[in-house]
Amino acid sequence: MSRRTAGNTRGLRRRDVQTDDHATTGDLYEAVRSGRSALPTVIDDWLDEYRRDKEMGLLELINFVIQCSGCKGVVTKEMLSTMQNADIIGHLTEEFNEDSVSYPLVSVGSDWRHFRKGLCEFLSLLVRSCRNSLLYDDYLFSSLIALLTGLADSQVRAFRHTSTLIAMRLMSAIVVVAAEVNAQAAMTKRRCDMEKIKRAEERAIGREEELENSLKEVSEHQEDLRSLMNGIFKGVFVHRYRDRVPDIRAICMEEMGVWFRENPACFLNDEHLKYVGWMLHDKERIVCMILDKDSDVAVETVKLLLLIHQNTDDGLSDDECVGVYPLVFATHRGLACAAGHFLYHMLCSVLDEESGNHIDSFPVLLARFFNDSKYHEHAAYLVDSLWDVAGAELKNWEVMTSLLLQEGGVEEGMESALIDIMVSAMRQAAEATPPLTRSQKKNLTMREKKLQAQEMRRITNHFIPVLPQLLAKFSADVGKVSCLLRAPLYFHLDAYGSSARLEKVCDIVLKHSEECVLEASVRVLCSLCCDSYTFSGRAERAVSQLFDSTVEKFTTNLTKILQESADEDDYYRAASSLNILAVFSSASDMTGRNLFEFCSELMKFEVESGEMDKKAFVCLCDALMVFGSLSEGEGSPLQCYSPDESLTAEMASFLIDYVFTDSDHDLIEEMNISGLMQKRNQLAGYCKLIIYGVLELRAATDILKYYNKFYREYGDIIKETLSKSKTISSVESAKTVCLCLQQLFSGLDQDHRDEELTEIRILAKKLASNFSINQHLIRKPLLSLHQDGIRFACKGFEQGNSMNLGFLTDTLAVIHSFITMASPFVVYRLEYLRRVGADVVKSLISNPETPAVTLQARRHDTDDEFTEGSFQMRTVTHSRPQSSPSAPSIQTHLSTLSLIDGDHSDDEPVIEDYDDDEDSETGIILPSTRDSGSYLEDLFE
Repeated sequence: MSRRTAGNTRGLRRRDVQTDDHATTGDLYEAVRSGRSALPTVIDDWLDEYRRDKEMGLLELINFVIQCSGCKGVVTKEMLSTMQNADIIGHLTEEFNEDSVSYPLVSVGSDWRHFRKGLCEFLSLLVRSCRNSLLYDDYLFSSLIALLTGLADSQVRAFRHTSTLIAMRLMSAIVVVAAEVNAQAAMTKRRCDMEKIKRAEERAIGREEELENSLKEVSEHQEDLRSLMNGIFKGVFVHRYRDRVPDIRAICMEEMGVWFRENPACFLNDEHLKYVGWMLHDKERIVCMILDKDSDVAVETVKLLLLIHQNTDDGLSDDECVGVYPLVFATHRGLACAAGHFLYHMLCSVLDEESGNHIDSFPVLLARFFNDSKYHEHAAYLVDSLWDVAGAELKNWEVMTSLLLQEGGVEEGMESALIDIMVSAMRQAAEATPPLTRSQKKNLTMREKKLQAQEMRRITNHFIPVLPQLLAKFSADVGKVSCLLRAPLYFHLDAYGSSARLEKVCDIVLKHSEECVLEASVRVLCSLCCDSYTFSGRAERAVSQLFDSTVEKFTTNLTKILQESADEDDYYRAASSLNILAVFSSASDMTGRNLFEFCSELMKFEVESGEMDKKAFVCLCDALMVFGSLSEGEGSPLQCYSPDESLTAEMASFLIDYVFTDSDHDLIEEMNISGLMQKRNQLAGYCKLIIYGVLELRAATDILKYYNKFYREYGDIIKETLSKSKTISSVESAKTVCLCLQQLFSGLDQDHRDEELTEIRILAKKLASNFSINQHLIRKPLLSLHQDGIRFACKGFEQGNSMNLGFLTDTLAVIHSFITMASPFVVYRLEYLRRVGADVVKSLISNPETPAVTLQARRHDTDDEFTEGSFQMRTVTHSRPQSSPSAPSIQTHLSTLSLIDGDHSDDEPVIEDYDDDEDSETGIILPSTRDSGSYLEDLFE
């Protein structure tokens, strides 16, 4: 491949400059980019042009490559004939837009969605169309590959990425052609050899010479193709397969896989396989890839690790295997199943080493693994991960129940794990669906439904006689009993409704007061009471008898409690009975039991003892969320309730007395975590009422006051509330912030005024940091905030009270300092508001007649005013009657400002992104606008 001599460097032209022979049309690029043209037709047209003028055809193809890189430069005919490739690439680099990080291969959007696919298709069709002639002309592809080799070594990522893709796809297409030529050469040589061994009288005249000439031509083609492939491989692949850009590395290795598949005779050798070995010789990286954000990559990585472990003796260490095990609990089912296969193989390896009975030992080994894991509440996920590979072992109910029933069958501490796994396997077999977050919406086929019914019958037949034995053995263990009580839900309940089994469940209810056991019992009994079963009447009688005995026990012990003659046993029995009734009330109608009066008396008794306030507050918040947030038309008027001002005030007082307490704040390091979580729940309940419109936004003033003081304990909840309030109404949110500061300013203690003012300033600064930096969004909220602040500052002047004057400078000035990075117009108006306030103060003191005020902005060069400009106040006298010589109202100025604001609100542009280069010099800290997860957000879910 010859280099072109250096020459004139002025040949570069912009694509929008049209000259007679210096700029190309770009038809190839537009055809590939748009995807609307038939590529074979486009390539045929280009080939016709190339045959008419080789140099212009090559020039158009080169410019096509440059355009695909996102470069605006153009290679001209003069450059192509007088400059070397290195000089051409240097000029193109100068023309490249260095500020842009986007180019066609990485661009997003509908216009670029199919660009990469179209480019690859174009290259394959190009080589295919040239396979009989131009592929061997020593000009077209040789020149193109020489340029691609230079671009692939460029420091410009767009050049390197695009040229690598084009070169690798060309190589793959050439490899396919080379495989066909090799097959043709082998066939021609075979025919030539057959012709030679024929007898002279059997040979066709000139046939042997013809075959030899054909073989010679094919051999030359093989050599040409080998030269092209060698040039691409050594010029591009060898330098780019370890590029720092992952996509470039992936392109190289992906295309090498194509070469192995299409032409194994040439590429499946040590010379090429060593690159695959070098890329794979990074076990640490492979192990890390199991946590790749792309789940498909993680799945393939786990499968690869399994193959490595199966085919090597010491391929993976124990520590490396441990990283795979937790993936069986992943929500992505494909990844979890791959990890399940890996875990199953490891467990089987352990069993083979111990030479134990695989069927009997597998459940024990799996229970040990589950017990040692940190995910003791997710047995269903473990079972689902192993279901495809270990379904037979997981459905071996006989082995699992025999291990549980026999003494010493399972190690101490493993029984709970084995029971949980067994019940989860019953659910998987009976319902034939994965856990909730792994659910796949698909309809079961008739065969799958038939298998599901067979499994349910098999479960029922085995567990009906065994389950009572298990319940009897583990009756004292709350966790095991509650788990075992889930088993009847997966039976054919037609066979479970005998009186003895119903009595067994009722006895469990009477023996246990724990909520988990009671809830499990309720689910079983309610299922048995379903009208679809023939024994439902018998089940309802058993439940009714259970209710009667429980109610009698509760009322008897409650009477003793109210008469203050009860001992500890009476309190315990009353509490146990009440727990049973509370759980059953969630699934059964208890109105006929006449329990309201007893519960009312008990509640009055507890209220007098002062032990129900905290729980009552949470219940009140929940009730208001249900009945206070109903809009018109969603329910009857009797179902809607809006809290009045007195109730709102009492709820706010509760927060101040029990949540925002100084003692808790000072001893935060020693606080009981459960106590802190309880208080966070109470505060979150109140905040939800504000956000969902049950309480007005102004009710947030009672919690905003403590935003800074209790930032460590409740800062995330209060911040989220403030953020949500801006979504509801940015103006009302700003007014709420102002009202909060006003209340704090009004309550200043004169003896500690300086200290409290400092705290107010810090709070104002924190609240101001939550305003957006988008000037279009903050304009009206900030104007409303300053208007309310000025009204408050000037309030009381008619009576000679000037106590609120400091609010302008001590509080609003702090917020004002945070908004100086906004648009000049907003800053001008805020400064105008403050000056209006100051002018009104002076006028109220001297009582002169005040003319109307107009606004005029002018530019200036001084540094002690605003950066962009300042305001010049001028007075314009209008003849209007003066009602009295008293001080003018601030409302006059605020109304004037409202008119000014209305004139500009529609013309101000929206600024999406704001970047101030002088922030580092002025010391202004931009408020954070990142969304962060919060505790309150979790409660909203």
